[in-house]
Amino acid sequence: MKKQLIKQCLALAITSTFTSTAFAQSEVASHHNEPRQPNVLLIFVDDIGYADMGFQNIRQDVVTPNMDKLASEGAILSAGYVTGAVCGPSRAGLVTGRYQQRYGYVDNIGPYILEPGIEQGLDLSAQTFGDFFQQAGYTTGFIGKSHDGEDKKFWPQNRGFDYFFGFNNGAADYFVTGRNMQNAKKNAYSSIYRNDDLIANFDGYLTDVFADEAVNFIDRHKDEPFFLYVPFNASHGPMQAKQQDLEKFAFIEDETRRKFVAMTYNMDVNIGKMLDKLEQHELMEDTMVIFMSDNGGDPKDNGSFNTPLRGTKRDLWDGGIRVPFSITWKGKIPANQVIDEPTIALDITPTMLAAANITLSEKDQAQLEGINLLPRLTGTQEKLEERYLYWLTPMQAAVRDDDWKLLIPNIHDTRNHMELYKISEDVSESIDLSAQFPEQVKRLKAALDNWNADNLPSQWGWHKETYKFDNNWRGINHDK
Repeated sequence: MKKQLIKQCLALAITSTFTSTAFAQSEVASHHNEPRQPNVLLIFVDDIGYADMGFQNIRQDVVTPNMDKLASEGAILSAGYVTGAVCGPSRAGLVTGRYQQRYGYVDNIGPYILEPGIEQGLDLSAQTFGDFFQQAGYTTGFIGKSHDGEDKKFWPQNRGFDYFFGFNNGAADYFVTGRNMQNAKKNAYSSIYRNDDLIANFDGYLTDVFADEAVNFIDRHKDEPFFLYVPFNASHGPMQAKQQDLEKFAFIEDETRRKFVAMTYNMDVNIGKMLDKLEQHELMEDTMVIFMSDNGGDPKDNGSFNTPLRGTKRDLWDGGIRVPFSITWKGKIPANQVIDEPTIALDITPTMLAAANITLSEKDQAQLEGINLLPRLTGTQEKLEERYLYWLTPMQAAVRDDDWKLLIPNIHDTRNHMELYKISEDVSESIDLSAQFPEQVKRLKAALDNWNADNLPSQWGWHKETYKFDNNWRGINHDK
């Protein structure tokens, strides 16, 4: 009787063990069968003009085969805009998904402030796209150029990114070798950090170094959803290219243009390294890849071209704010698309979050001012709804809808001169129609004023006249 009871107990224990093991195996299998949240790779480049990527089919001297292939596998957004005509404001709008003027971030951090005590840097109450992905359980990485406040509380590792490798400045040297730690501390211009730790020097060319870091990040996190933001400083000055790349473009006579094309080619090669790594790990169909420039090019500074657009970096003619823009997600976004409706960098965050199936709190959702482009990209929406897009710099203001664009070329001019363009037909902004269509001027100016009423006055910058706006532009006389 006792032996029989022992046998029954053993049988029950064995059955229980098998059942528990089977259940656990079932749970694991079920977990593995769950659809993986997609990765996002966001590549944000520096001072690349509208004509300076091969997929734009404008210039013949640029060689960007990796980006051309990537863009052809998804959608090219031909009327893609950024929110600022220079680095800092443009990046502030991108990372928050909100017009940076809401925080008074109108110009790059500079020598002038609105009033004593203002600390320059993106408002710490603003959530970044790094915060949104990090809070959703993603591993987040930031590799490249940051251009925000000097205090480290503004830096990427404290604004939603698990890993930061790069510099916090408007520009940096591409070659830094043999530098000791003492010199590295003195030369903040080219200081490279890994999170909080200063790196004395790096071997090689900075664009290569950033891409190698990005490839390593993908390797480390291939088995979990990640958000990787790679803001290359190429092809911003200083104009420093690798000799082997310069030799490839020896046929270009203009030295500055030759350096720019060589630097851009090198950047494309390095983008290819990241794409190859995604392919190696069979992650291309699990990864949305977004490419955009931070503002238009400046031919005098770096030899870039904005053809056929008018204006350059720092302007609110389209040459300063309309940039190469593409979004690719194999198997989800049909290939060989060109979307001509106006889009803006503010749309990137809602689109990425929708792709990742991330739902924000009501408060965070209210912060976002762009739209989710995914329905348009996937073909479930035939056309984007018409809307206004807005810009404000220390010198200019502009607004556009699908057809019309109103530009105030000098907001300090008491004559209140304005220009009106049928931008859908006149991409070069060559014919001012303000006299012929005063009703359009009135309509667009009213929309611009209404938008600007919710903005803070410019908090800092490089233009002292910024603080002498008339009351209509919410400025305060800095000299009082």
